[in-house]
Amino acid sequence: MDRVVFLDRDGTINEEVEYLYRPEDLRFLPGVPEAIKRLNGAGFKVVVITNQAGVARGYYTEADVERLHSYMNRLLEEKGAHIDGFYYCPHHPEHGIGEYKKDCECRKPKTGMFLRAEKDFPADKEHSFMVGDKLIDVEAGKITGCAPSWWEPGTGRSLRTRGIRFLRRRLKRRGGLDSRGGDRMNSEYRYLDELTERYPVLAPVRRDIEAVYEMLRDCFAGGGKLLIAGNGGSCADAEHIVGELMKGFVLPRTLGDDLKERLKAADPERGEMLAGKLQLGLPAIALTGHSGLSTAFLNDVDGDLIFAQQTLGYGKPGDVFLGISTSGNSKNVMCAAVTARALGMKVAVLSGRDGGCLGAFADAAIVVPERETFKIQELHLPVYHALCLMLEEHFFGQ
Repeated sequence: MDRVVFLDRDGTINEEVEYLYRPEDLRFLPGVPEAIKRLNGAGFKVVVITNQAGVARGYYTEADVERLHSYMNRLLEEKGAHIDGFYYCPHHPEHGIGEYKKDCECRKPKTGMFLRAEKDFPADKEHSFMVGDKLIDVEAGKITGCAPSWWEPGTGRSLRTRGIRFLRRRLKRRGGLDSRGGDRMNSEYRYLDELTERYPVLAPVRRDIEAVYEMLRDCFAGGGKLLIAGNGGSCADAEHIVGELMKGFVLPRTLGDDLKERLKAADPERGEMLAGKLQLGLPAIALTGHSGLSTAFLNDVDGDLIFAQQTLGYGKPGDVFLGISTSGNSKNVMCAAVTARALGMKVAVLSGRDGGCLGAFADAAIVVPERETFKIQELHLPVYHALCLMLEEHFFGQ
C-alpha cells in the first residue's frame, strides 16, 4: 500500500488561470516545487486529481491537457521533483458538448478519478491526504477516506505555505515526516513557549493546550467550524474567542486578489470598499448570542437544552464544539457536548478544578490548575488567546 498525496491542480499547484491549457500560461505557486520534492523524498506518491471542464466545453482537447501535464512534470523534474500520476475528468453534466456532456462518476467530488488512481497506486487511506483549495476537494477527500486539507480560495496561500505544514503535522501524529520539534517551534508553537514563560502555572497543561489547538487547526483545515458555549463569564469568553477568530487578531488578514476582483465585479461601487476593508476569518459561532431562539426554547421546551438545540442545527461531522465551564459540570454545556458527539463532532473543553463531567467526556480538555472560579477565569483568558494566536499564525502567517 502506498502513502499518497492527492493534489488538486489549479489554485493548489499552479496559479488559477481560466481554462488553462497552454504551457506558456503555467505558473507554479510559490514554493510548490520544493514542497512536492519534500513529499517525493518522504516516500509519498504525488497524484493530481483535476476537473477539466474546458474539454467538455470545447475550449481545448484531452491531448492539450496531457501535453500540459507532461510540461508541468518536465519543469518539476528540473527542480528535482515529480508528480507520479495525473488523472482528469473531461466531462460536465450541463455545459458539455457531445460525448462530454454527461453526469459522470469521475467529476469531483465524486470518486471516479480516485478509483482510477488507486488501481495504479493502492492507497493506505490512514496515511494519505487530499489537498485542494475548494470545498469539493474537501468533500472528495472525505468521501474517499483520505484526510482533507483546505484553505480559503483567494488568500494567495500555496501548497508550500499552508498545505505542506498541515501535512507535516498530521503525519507527525501518524508516524510521518519528522520528529517533534523541527521547524514547528519557529512557527505558531512559539506562542506556547511564551504562554508557559509568562504563566508557569500552565506548564503542566501545555500538552493539553497543544491537543486542543491541533483539533481546531485540523477542523478549520478540513472546512469545518467551531461552536462555543458557556455561562456567565464563560459566555463572555465564548463571544471573545469568536471575535478573535472571525477577524484579524494581531496579523493582517487581507483578501486575496481573486476574491477582491470578484467583489468588484459583483458591485463596482461597493466592491472596492468591501475589498479594502473585509478581513478573512475562521468560522466560529458563539451559541450564547441568539436571545430570540434561546428564550423561546427556554419558555417552550427546556432551558437546559438551549445550547444543544443550536448544536443540532449548526453542527456537522468534522466540526468542533468547545464547552467552557469553570466547574466542568454546567448542565446546558454538557447537553450540547453530548449532542455534538452524536453528530460526529469533536468535543473540546476549557475548565478548572478536576474538569468535572465535561472534562471526562471531552476528546481533549484543558483543565487549568485552579479551584476558585475567578482564578480559573483569569487563566482561561491567556489560554484561549494563545490558541487564537496559534490558529491565526498557522492560517494567515507569512
